[in-house]
Amino acid sequence: MTSSPYQKTVNASYLIGIAAFISIPDVVFGLLIELTHSLIEVAHILFEVLEAALDHIIEHIFHTGMHETQIIVFYLMISMAFSGLYYLWWTIPRFFRTLKENILQRKTRLLLYWAESATNKFKLIALFHAGLTYFVVFGF
Repeated sequence: MTSSPYQKTVNASYLIGIAAFISIPDVVFGLLIELTHSLIEVAHILFEVLEAALDHIIEHIFHTGMHETQIIVFYLMISMAFSGLYYLWWTIPRFFRTLKENILQRKTRLLLYWAESATNKFKLIALFHAGLTYFVVFGF
């Protein structure tokens, strides 16, 4: 069975990522932290742009002063936030139910894999010990 060039590229990318994670975990974690920080900054800038745009739109449409505009924009943003929270209130239980089902499926597959043969048991134990060794060596 031959792999497509796309699949070979994907497999090579996974291999490079795993090798980087094993060989330089501090750099990988630092990169992830900086990426998260950058995403938070972008989200903040987008929030400020949304707020400024709402300020200008409200001032232009209703011909209000600064104080009235800020009050209107504040209540608009509060109502948008509560709408988002209401959506999350109905979405999060479905997400956790799906997550629970996926975890149970993976647990069942793992138990079936464990029961198949002694070789599979050895592989799982070796993988656990390799992960634990990696954690001890690079974690402390």
